[in-house]
Amino acid sequence: MTRGAQDSLVLGRRPAYPRRVTNPGVQTPREPDAFEILRRDRGEGWQWHRIQAEPCPQCGDNPSALPAVSLGPLAVERAAAWRAFLDEADDAYLRHIPEPGVFSPLQYAAHVRDILRVYTDRIVLGAERDVPTVPIFQPPQEVWEEYNQSGVDELAADLEAQARRLEDVGANLEPSAWSRIVVNDRGVYGVYTFTLAGLACNAVHEAHHHLLDAKGSLDATSQ
Repeated sequence: MTRGAQDSLVLGRRPAYPRRVTNPGVQTPREPDAFEILRRDRGEGWQWHRIQAEPCPQCGDNPSALPAVSLGPLAVERAAAWRAFLDEADDAYLRHIPEPGVFSPLQYAAHVRDILRVYTDRIVLGAERDVPTVPIFQPPQEVWEEYNQSGVDELAADLEAQARRLEDVGANLEPSAWSRIVVNDRGVYGVYTFTLAGLACNAVHEAHHHLLDAKGSLDATSQ
């Protein structure tokens, strides 16, 4: 990140570099999609926005108990754990979809990569604008299918790069900026308010939680 971009984040000016921000024109869903219906029928659906104030009841992760400035380095640490897993796991295992509504490990990795990117975009947006509203991040089914065709090395590298970007952005926020607000309009799923620290909590939690999903070890950690 350039010095000018760092200053713009701290002082609230527009950065000189091109930004990727979630398209505010994306339509929010009016009804749950097929995947959400499967999750509901399995008894899942803990509202993950609560991770900004509570530990996850499934995996026990509690990033909200940490200083906000430590969340970027934690993202980098968790991205390294993903790299180790992706390097070690069998390719057939990585691409195997266990059942409808359950992702392959590679799909989970791509989702984590995208969450790190999108939520960092939203932190940048929230640092620049007062109480912006962003839509749900919900890739269509064909994108999930494309995720499963990803090159493993390229995906691991991109996941690590997005984690480093979150770390860089967080390191250059003023302490008071972490309490700034972003509104997430999720359509039929509700409208939720995040602090910038809460967005970072969500991103690092997904990196941890979905690595357990990918390894098939989440049940062992559930309360």
